[in-house]
Amino acid sequence: MVMKKIVKKEDLKNLSKEIIEIVKSQEREGAVILALSGDLGSGKTTFTQEIAKHFKIKKEIISPTFVIMKSYEVDDDKFKNLIHIDAYRLEKGEDLKVLGWQELIHNKENIIILEWPEMVESHLPKDSFVIKISHRDEETRIFETE
Repeated sequence: MVMKKIVKKEDLKNLSKEIIEIVKSQEREGAVILALSGDLGSGKTTFTQEIAKHFKIKKEIISPTFVIMKSYEVDDDKFKNLIHIDAYRLEKGEDLKVLGWQELIHNKENIIILEWPEMVESHLPKDSFVIKISHRDEETRIFETE
């Protein structure tokens, strides 16, 4: 999935739907990992909230900066769990082990949204979807994948 999209906040719903449709259409051995990279305030958690809405998650989605990981049940034909991880406070990829990382990434019923993937890059599967989010202006963000 290669893309570059310039979006306003009100367009995030459509972008999240588009990305979910793309990842759902692919056969995978394990979990889908959306690795969201960007500066503080770039919109990583806001984008995660839109994805959660797509899966009809009613709980409030906030960045799990202090607890590191939150898990939400998903009622979907492909996914059963949305796992939201904020790696900002992790020092190295090895720190993911205490979260049960290997079990999480090998469960194809999981969609994992990982904020700050650069902190744990050595432990990201090669087929992770890395999405770079940057500011264009106060209301507009640029979403890019390679």
